[in-house]
Amino acid sequence: MRNLDSRHLLLGCTFLIISALPVGAQDPPPDTVEARALPDSVTLVFEREVFLYPQYQRRDPFAPLISGAEAGPRYEGLQLLGVIYSTSPEKSVVLFGPRPEQTSDPAVMRTYRMRRGDKLGNIRILQIQETRVVVEIEEFGMREQRIMQLQRPGQGGLS
Repeated sequence: MRNLDSRHLLLGCTFLIISALPVGAQDPPPDTVEARALPDSVTLVFEREVFLYPQYQRRDPFAPLISGAEAGPRYEGLQLLGVIYSTSPEKSVVLFGPRPEQTSDPAVMRTYRMRRGDKLGNIRILQIQETRVVVEIEEFGMREQRIMQLQRPGQGGLS
């Protein structure tokens, strides 16, 4: 216990000696705002930052995700309007149109005629049957097959 008290006493004396050193040995105080000369005018410089994204490293985050043929109508916005069926698969034709709830503008009401293998937006025609069409939907690199059934009056479809 006595040893511990002598350590505390030694630390206390060291602190008193260091704090009693002359003030002139310390750093001078920093310049005050009044002592500095302020300029009469300030020149503002506006620089525009330009971002470049090299293609070999990663894709440009501002570029659209879909472009070209993929930018057509989406599966969700199309309905099967009709099927012109032939026993020869390459002669069969399907008719797609926009869903009525998707648009009411007559200028956008376009009908698409497609055959097996054709692509429209994110869909591709795989198979054409008498009353239905098998399509492949591609979204974000994943593919899924769906069946679009022709709706006849009285089946909850077109009236």
